[in-house]
Amino acid sequence: MKYLLACLALAGLAHAESLQRDGFELHYRTLGKGPVIVLLSGGPGFDVDYMLPVAEKLAGSFTCILLEQRGTGRSRPPAITPSTINLAKVVDDLEALRVHLKLDALTLVGHSWGGMLAMAYAAAHPQNVDRLALVGSGGMDMTFQSYFGHNVETRLWPVDLEARKAAKTPIENIRAILPGYFYDREKALAFAKATPPDSLHGDVMAVLMPDVAFHYNVREPLKKVDRPALIVQGRQDPVGESTAYEIHLTLRGSSLKFIDQCGHFPWVEQPDKFYPIVSEFLAR
Repeated sequence: MKYLLACLALAGLAHAESLQRDGFELHYRTLGKGPVIVLLSGGPGFDVDYMLPVAEKLAGSFTCILLEQRGTGRSRPPAITPSTINLAKVVDDLEALRVHLKLDALTLVGHSWGGMLAMAYAAAHPQNVDRLALVGSGGMDMTFQSYFGHNVETRLWPVDLEARKAAKTPIENIRAILPGYFYDREKALAFAKATPPDSLHGDVMAVLMPDVAFHYNVREPLKKVDRPALIVQGRQDPVGESTAYEIHLTLRGSSLKFIDQCGHFPWVEQPDKFYPIVSEFLAR
């Protein structure tokens, strides 16, 4: 994936840029032309590279910004500690990006943890949000974690459980359990195989998750957010349908779209259904 990004940059299709933050540079890449949308990857701690197919597909109509979130990609503070990586900092990074881009408001397309980050930004800066597209997003607080892991677990084969037991790194663990995130096992295995070994920053996840668990709860602030929002979720996403319904009932300007025979990565499993839904919403 990183080799592909390098090829795109050399071809003049992707442009690498950055802005100065507190002791490091926050990097991002742009692809396409048109209204600006910011893509937020999951994890927390995953490089944004796995969302490149989404950017490529939307680049014909939009300027897609692939944000390398704090602690991922090239956006690495000198030290990964609770004082340099926390929920308040990553939300502030989005606001700094908006100011840097000279935008009145951000359109955010967040996947998984990226959806939670988008909602946290909307809760903190509702006046600076144009619209939200939440794809397989986690919930408005951490309640969904009580069943998310169990939903993944029930779909794993014995070979997956053995691979997880043998995993020595965070990325090996994720690769082992990825079939639990998918409806189509073959697509899950292909996705796992294509996931680079350095694409998940375990140190970021280890530092950020405790802070998120303590501070993240946007249920009440989101009741006051009245901006267009799209919630897209696979029927077989282990995040659970109730998570999507709760967000939909809270965000007044939201629409909810389910995709059948689809797990946590709808652009991988059901691209023909996913892209028309997202493109229509963003172009509205």
